[in-house]
Amino acid sequence: MEGIYTNEVRRKIYFYLLKQKDPVGIKKIQRDLKVSSASLVYYHLKKLEEQGLVREKADGYVVEKVILSDYVKIANIIVPRSAFFASFLISSIGIMLFFIVKGLYPQASLLGVIELIFVAWLFVSDLIKKYKEIQG
Repeated sequence: MEGIYTNEVRRKIYFYLLKQKDPVGIKKIQRDLKVSSASLVYYHLKKLEEQGLVREKADGYVVEKVILSDYVKIANIIVPRSAFFASFLISSIGIMLFFIVKGLYPQASLLGVIELIFVAWLFVSDLIKKYKEIQG
């Protein structure tokens, strides 16, 4: 799988196809990604096909194999797996705030602040890392 990460155009084409709902033709890929020629797009699509990552259909190319182990694809949106972890932590902060407001657990305020800082740091740093990886 090193080919996708060593060539910027190939990586952009792969991630572009990964985000698409329907098969995409060579000319559309060229226009949307501003690649210099359709033959260059075709070359990289063939390389991706050789690696088993994309497949040609009658109306264009689609991703055959998702190689992003840190991501989940939900309705053509690529979501980092860590987003689910962060969502759980954010929910627990909400529950903790409920206890603080109701006065049921006064010591929760310090834990809540610590957890909030941790969640914010985790979520933002991971999101930036993933975004840079996808966008190049």
